[in-house]
Amino acid sequence: MWVIFALACLGLIGVITNQFILPYIRIKALELPDPINTGDSFDFVVEETARQARFSIGKKIGNVRTLVAAVSEDHLVFEFKKNRDNEEYTITIYRNGAVLFKPPRMDTYSKMESKEKMEGYEIIGHSADFRISDKYTKDRMVNFVEIRLSSSFFFNKVGKERMKFTFTILKIQPGLDRIKRNRDGSFAWGQETDEESEEEARESTNV
Repeated sequence: MWVIFALACLGLIGVITNQFILPYIRIKALELPDPINTGDSFDFVVEETARQARFSIGKKIGNVRTLVAAVSEDHLVFEFKKNRDNEEYTITIYRNGAVLFKPPRMDTYSKMESKEKMEGYEIIGHSADFRISDKYTKDRMVNFVEIRLSSSFFFNKVGKERMKFTFTILKIQPGLDRIKRNRDGSFAWGQETDEESEEEARESTNV
């Protein structure tokens, strides 16, 4: 009797798992956000009536949610202070993790201190580049996410010229292990395995 009862319980557990638990897990997996990809861009416009605005890049929160395990929350924070009368901005940048910074018109990266400051006009026609990760290796980074900050002008619905800031993911070095998600939903460094990365690798080989 006990053997029959045990087998019945195992059968019931199997049915519940296949019919309810596994489908639920699959649905939840589909609802999880995807990590960033090379080429992703994020536009940001300071509201016309605002004097200050904030843009942040982090692991699971912020304007850019990288889902990269090596990235901290609020890893990079940009505070935009707008001139009252025109499209002039002062940009203060704060870091809460390891950051390499290449200012506009510069050719090399250097360690970013606690904060940096630049004027909006400096990135008109140029860019400011950042590399973020969890550590330095002799003032460099082996694994990192490279992000570019650029700007451009556009006309709003009433025909007024406004400035738009664009954050672009330039590189994820060496890539992410997108097959395996960590418990917190983030991804560790690893070789890219998706079709797009394989296509990029083939193109690089052909060149």
